[in-house]
Amino acid sequence: MITPELINLKDYELSGGGKLGESFIKRDNPDILLKIYSIERRQMALDEYERAWKVFKSGISCPEPGELVTTDDGRLGILFKRIHDKKSYARALSEHPELLDKYAAEFADFCKKLHSTRPEPGLFPSAKDQHIKGIMDNPFLTPDEKEGLKRFIMNLPDADTALHGDLHYGNVIFTPDGQKYLIDLSDFCTGTPLFDIGVMLVQTQLISEEMSVELYHINKTVSMQFWNAFVKEYFGPDASPDQVKDMVLPYAFLRILVVEKVLGAPFTQIRPAIHKMINI
Repeated sequence: MITPELINLKDYELSGGGKLGESFIKRDNPDILLKIYSIERRQMALDEYERAWKVFKSGISCPEPGELVTTDDGRLGILFKRIHDKKSYARALSEHPELLDKYAAEFADFCKKLHSTRPEPGLFPSAKDQHIKGIMDNPFLTPDEKEGLKRFIMNLPDADTALHGDLHYGNVIFTPDGQKYLIDLSDFCTGTPLFDIGVMLVQTQLISEEMSVELYHINKTVSMQFWNAFVKEYFGPDASPDQVKDMVLPYAFLRILVVEKVLGAPFTQIRPAIHKMINI
């Protein structure tokens, strides 16, 4: 068990924040980024610390992790080597929607490289096991829903390729010299790439306009256009975005169930679709 190092948050300057935590830059060393999770997300911090190191050591492009730390109020954090002048594809798209096709092509190429990587067996949990555990722990699901979803997940295709687990255009960053990195690695796992494509579907197609603007500063028209361009780049020019959407919808629903557990709020609007999917 790793004992986190106690830090003084006054030594760091706030640089950003979100629903799950905040990021800071060390005042006397701008090459160090501190990512602090909220007090309720201790396990997420531990998961990211463990998996970020494994991802980095596997040679998969991500910011170099450092120590696990804690603040005097009990929040856990991770130190990372800061990527200077970085920008996420979501931020870049919000600022330059006229470059949508370029960004979609770059993002899809990076995703294909990730999904062609096969980590050492057993290094990361499988997406199927990870989702089953989440389903069983989800307080918003009934026993019948849990058992039906468990059977459904077990019957999905097996694969040993690398998955980000929460792959969307906000979780891939790039620099002016063309370097690209994965961030937010607490869900990193292995399995069929359709799990990751399902997350992309959620974040570009299934979230509300309000949430798309809040999270990514992107309206739904642009996010839908990005999905269409991404599908053509990832699956090939003859791929139909609507057909791909139909194919990955079950994976998208599984991701929504993960999010509902994290956020502590049930997505009741998807219940009929889930019941149809698992025949209950």
